[in-house]
Amino acid sequence: MSAAAIGGALALAVALLLVGKPEELKWDPRDEGPSTIDVSTYPAEQQKRYRMFEAKCVKCHPVSRAVNSDFDATQWKRYMKKMIRRPNSGTNEEQAAEIYEFLKSYASRGGPRSLGKSSR
Repeated sequence: MSAAAIGGALALAVALLLVGKPEELKWDPRDEGPSTIDVSTYPAEQQKRYRMFEAKCVKCHPVSRAVNSDFDATQWKRYMKKMIRRPNSGTNEEQAAEIYEFLKSYASRGGPRSLGKSSR
């Protein structure tokens, strides 16, 4: 097999892998902001939820996209319902409820404004 054929096959394989994850292809300005939240002062249960949030949300988009979203509790609830329907999320309803509880708490603490940023 020629080098050109191998290169073409490799490019096709990479393209097919990327097609299954469209969020990774779309840039969002929130992706450029902070990618972590200092939860050291949060209650232990919220710290646990934050770790789940980090592990689950990164499967479809950078964690910074959620960290820098200026959503309120209602918007987070709607967004989480949308996210658990995504085939690659690997998040069930119970996990989504835990992540929602963390995001609701984060929003009540000021969301990105608490990091010195706002997406609005």
